[in-house]
Amino acid sequence: MKKCIVLFFVVIFGLGSVVTQAQDVELPAGAVVRMTNCTISNGTGLNGFSFDDVVERARASDFNDNAPDQIWFRRPIYTAPDYQETWDFQIAMYYSSYTEMVSRRVADGNNPYGRLPITCGTPMVVRNIIVPAVSSTPLDDQTAMLTRRCSLNEGSTVREAYNRLRANGVAVAAEGNNTMVQMWLPGLGGRMNRDFDFVLAQVGPTVQELTERMDMARTGILPPSHNAAPRARLFSCDRAGMWATNRIYQAPAN
Repeated sequence: MKKCIVLFFVVIFGLGSVVTQAQDVELPAGAVVRMTNCTISNGTGLNGFSFDDVVERARASDFNDNAPDQIWFRRPIYTAPDYQETWDFQIAMYYSSYTEMVSRRVADGNNPYGRLPITCGTPMVVRNIIVPAVSSTPLDDQTAMLTRRCSLNEGSTVREAYNRLRANGVAVAAEGNNTMVQMWLPGLGGRMNRDFDFVLAQVGPTVQELTERMDMARTGILPPSHNAAPRARLFSCDRAGMWATNRIYQAPAN
């Protein structure tokens, strides 16, 4: 009987080791996203263009095979005051790779969907790594997003941070919430001497899905992983900013 009990615990601990190793996965390559902050040239009001006007015009553009895979316009709701004092919204263009981004933009040239009543700043490019959860729910054409700038703690790696977020995302999905989690890693341009390592973005399939995820944290309904034994804190993030996101274009599925 004692031998059986010993064998039982050997098997359990062995399985636990396998599970732990299975959760430690390589960091995916991710897509690349060209981001640009913009202002509406003619302002807002009765005699100018509104953000909704710009969205409507952009969606009516004639997109060709050289267009990005996706285009989103993000309007700040709760962000740093200096952002809203300078910019009206952000454009995010998604590509599968750096090669695709460069080749398509060169081939596209001065496409009409770039001629909107807006003025934009210097672009930057990030690697967009989606942290998978149990299920993937399509995003509404208009939804909401939270962003946080995060810094790795001493001795931590981006891969470790990704695996921690992946485990937490699976746990949150098990609670019935399908908020998408992304990591944005610096790629091209932007601040050269940045004071953070990556941006953590959470996007709800709907606005309500995202706000429900926020209330899960507010009321203490945390993923089961938070109730386990204390773990090393791999990274620290600043306060979240909230954005309204609007899908402008998405390439047809092949």
